[in-house]
Amino acid sequence: MNITTYTPSENIHLIDTLHLGRDQVIGSYLLLGDAPILVDPGPTSTLATVEQGLASHGLGLGDLQALLLTHIHLDHAGATGTILARHPHIRVYVHERGAPHLINPEKLLGSATRLYGDLMDVLWGEFLPVPDQRVTVLRGGETLQIGGRMLDVRYGPGHASHHVVYIDQTSGAAFVGDNGGVRLPGSTYARPATPPPDIDLEAWDRTLTMIGELRPRLLCLTHFGPVFDPAEHLQSYRERLHRWAELVGSSIAQGEDDTVNLARLQELAVQELHDTPGEAERYEQATPLYQSWQGLNRYWQRRRA
Repeated sequence: MNITTYTPSENIHLIDTLHLGRDQVIGSYLLLGDAPILVDPGPTSTLATVEQGLASHGLGLGDLQALLLTHIHLDHAGATGTILARHPHIRVYVHERGAPHLINPEKLLGSATRLYGDLMDVLWGEFLPVPDQRVTVLRGGETLQIGGRMLDVRYGPGHASHHVVYIDQTSGAAFVGDNGGVRLPGSTYARPATPPPDIDLEAWDRTLTMIGELRPRLLCLTHFGPVFDPAEHLQSYRERLHRWAELVGSSIAQGEDDTVNLARLQELAVQELHDTPGEAERYEQATPLYQSWQGLNRYWQRRRA
């Protein structure tokens, strides 16, 4: 199996991290040039695979000059501290709300442990702190010049309050992390990714509108791969995101208990996957449905409070 599975655009390559041995679940984007960049390095549990992907381009981790983090969830940013421990010259870019948890991950790891329990190590591996002097804090609105590459940064909350989007000026690629959901290659189906703790549908709507107005040539999803019909994808994803949210909110409003509420969302998810046979395991691994329900349920409970 090829480790690097896609070349979305010139000098941009998608490395399949082969999470838990399965392809097309978590990807990391390599931006080649005089200062190589990795967008979302993935968890430490898949770092050896990322190194193989780099090697296929004649590079090692030590050749990287920057790590761009869309957000700090473990499947996106977990390997960051491990990489910096080995190669302290690399600069890390992250939103200001995420930076403190990258530098001191105790609270982040506590929250993640409540979700994953004893599976933390096998799923994600270690999460080491990042030295604060290697962190560049972003707010959105910056233009980064890394070697000869120019990238615009936009604040993009919704999936996470510390989420950013990077737009490569040369290729027109938008690295949207989880703001575009989960869509597998060859499919038009995008599954919502709405884990706790800070799903914000109103902010997410604004983020999707912002991305659309930038008119990117392609969207680079972490789960999984490039999307070459950005406008259509953003519209259909927005509709499905609200469909899921409205189902959970309606069930809560009717006084149905959590078991019934979750069962209704599971039924909808199964119906939607009817046209994507054989891919349920990948979608579930990339964004567990129970966690998506938890995030939407928390959103509505906070709204009601």
